[in-house]
Amino acid sequence: MKFFYARLLLLAAIVLLSVPAWAQFSATGTVLDQQSRQPLVGAVVLVPGQTMSVATDEQGHFALSAATEFRAVRVQLLGYQPQEVPLKGPGLPLNITLKPSNTGLSEVQVIGYGTGTERKLLETPAALSIVTEPELQRNNPVFLQNTLNQVPGVRMNVRSAASQSNLVIRGIGGTYGRFGIRGIKLYQNGIPLSEADGTTSLDDLDYTTLGRIEVIKGPASTIYGATLGGVVSFQTRKATPGTSLQLGTTVGKYGLFRTNTGIGVGTDKVNLLVNYGHQETQGFRDAHGNSRKDYVTVAGDFYVSDKQTVSVLGTYTNVHDNFAGELDSTDYFTSYTKTAPAYVSKDIGVDAEVTRLGLTHTYRFTGNFANTTSLFTTNSYSLSPVEPNFAHIQRGKRGVRSVFTYAPQLGSVPVRLALGTEYLANQDNNKRYAISAVGVSGAITSDQEVKSTQTNTFVQAEASVTTHTTLTAGVSYNVVSYDIQDLIPKTAPAQSLTGYRQFKPTYTPRVAVLHTFNDQVAVFAQYSTGFSPPISNQISLSSGPINPDVKPETNENFEIGSRGRVLRNSIDYDVTLFRMRVQNGLVAQTSGGITSFVNSGESQYQGLELALSGNLVPTEAAGELRQLRPFVRYSYTDAEFKSYKLGTNDFSGRQVTGSFRNLFTGGLDVDTRVGAYLNLTAQYTDHTPMSDNNARYAAAYWLLNSKIGVRNKLFGHLGYDVFAGLDNMSDVRYVASVALNQATPVGKPTFYNPGLPRNWYAGANLNYTF
Repeated sequence: MKFFYARLLLLAAIVLLSVPAWAQFSATGTVLDQQSRQPLVGAVVLVPGQTMSVATDEQGHFALSAATEFRAVRVQLLGYQPQEVPLKGPGLPLNITLKPSNTGLSEVQVIGYGTGTERKLLETPAALSIVTEPELQRNNPVFLQNTLNQVPGVRMNVRSAASQSNLVIRGIGGTYGRFGIRGIKLYQNGIPLSEADGTTSLDDLDYTTLGRIEVIKGPASTIYGATLGGVVSFQTRKATPGTSLQLGTTVGKYGLFRTNTGIGVGTDKVNLLVNYGHQETQGFRDAHGNSRKDYVTVAGDFYVSDKQTVSVLGTYTNVHDNFAGELDSTDYFTSYTKTAPAYVSKDIGVDAEVTRLGLTHTYRFTGNFANTTSLFTTNSYSLSPVEPNFAHIQRGKRGVRSVFTYAPQLGSVPVRLALGTEYLANQDNNKRYAISAVGVSGAITSDQEVKSTQTNTFVQAEASVTTHTTLTAGVSYNVVSYDIQDLIPKTAPAQSLTGYRQFKPTYTPRVAVLHTFNDQVAVFAQYSTGFSPPISNQISLSSGPINPDVKPETNENFEIGSRGRVLRNSIDYDVTLFRMRVQNGLVAQTSGGITSFVNSGESQYQGLELALSGNLVPTEAAGELRQLRPFVRYSYTDAEFKSYKLGTNDFSGRQVTGSFRNLFTGGLDVDTRVGAYLNLTAQYTDHTPMSDNNARYAAAYWLLNSKIGVRNKLFGHLGYDVFAGLDNMSDVRYVASVALNQATPVGKPTFYNPGLPRNWYAGANLNYTF
């Protein structure tokens, strides 16, 4: 018996001593793109301090085992910020989301261009630029133009301190619009910001809550309807994992003051951001340039099940802006900060409230068949004493967007199909009153109810004809209509502005081909078309009924391009050559004191867009530097009136008014492992013609901006970012926005909206995760 017990004890000892040799510790989970929630393929998952690693599969899944115990995993993927995630507990899978970085963007997934089948930027056959959260953070977040103007081919102009923005892509968009954007479609979290008549205002969008922007340049998509110059898709910032309290303050010269108070919830089942922001600035003009805004943003994704996701977007904005007005050439060059006297005496500006609500439901019937449907509504009311009248405008918009996607395998060829529709309907009540010398409204002069609708039905197909080659073809069918009711009785029927106009349905086809080389370099070519309908006040004849002759502007676009990583994956590049032909351009004609719009001839836009960047610090480097990233963005646009006659004037062969031939941005980002960072930016804007005859130009200029700060985390819970910046370091005088084709009886046209002189800002953002 003793012998038996001895053998038993010996066997137990051998088993216990051998446990480390065969015991395995493991972790499983899924890695997703934080913005799109799509699986990331090829992400490397490893144990910190060990060599053991695995890569995620096509569903983003991983299973990692190690011989020694570990309490966290590190996940890294080119184009995304690496993340270290603690284990939840034995047997509990991890759900890991990665944020895009500002390097390796070819590997980042595209959201706004997708039809439910998100792709990497490298695999997208279009001139498309992605602005990630690190890009947004490298500038003063209050002024979005500092970021968007770094995108090749894009120009954002701001007419007053913090409002009246317009947007130009490849010379198209806000060129003739002093108070808004047309010809470019804008979205927030998949919800249209644009109105049914094709106009958009950015003044109610809270830039500080953005986490990502995607810019499609040219009429490159059949799935968005009425677009002439492109599409801009804004994405609200996603909450970080856990429950967090977010506080932020920015102060600066000229009375700049901005606060943010937010709550974020990030779990496997919900991602929710609730934020209140208050913003004000006095502006740098002598008087009447102040702006005050209050924002409320609620954005959430609720992952009901593996098949269903419900997303909500709710925003409320209260705006009070005073405008300082344009200057003539004498005042601009001698009294740069002067305010236009009439803007003060008449208290010209705007008071507005805007509310947006959107609900999106995504249902995945099977692994390759899904539907995404959005319902949305917007209501706004504004009071605006603007020459020559006092405007009371109430706007209401409602609509639906629904897209079915199907990804079958036809023999050996993977195919992706998208079929969808978008419907927008506006009902606007526009009342205008006479305005007194001190800005008081008088007798009513105009009372119109304008109903506008826009319907876009589209189909798009993609086929991977080889492992590396994809063909895309699509077409959209577009219908735009206006119903205008003149609510002021007229003595003669011919003077009534009442009328109805439905434009002839427009088809906009698109064909593209893309080929990738070794998953590092891609080339593409595409042909696409677009259109932009006249807005409501462009089809109305002030002398009577709706103009039956005015037509939508149309655009034919051809482009070739390439993007990827070269020189041993150290340099990211993106280059596009394009040529666009715009026909039936809308221009204003004035006769007998009455202004009307006519289609005039053809314009041609051709050019080059280039982006280069790279991190000079290898990923595996162990020094103090984490990033040393130089970058260059350049665009050349030759925009020319090919056929443009206005009365007795022939402007054919002239540069398109308000266009820029050369735009350049260069910069350097330095980031250290202790959290200290430095951002340097130099921007060049070429001179631009201010009138159709090219007799006057706004001068070219350079802007030099800088930002320093430190961001890190304390005690594992408190994240902080303390920063300071100096914009327009050389204190140059420049035109931030040009009022085109201005004329006055005394011969001093008021073209000039001066840009900000040298100005500083500083602030701090805190994020405490519970």
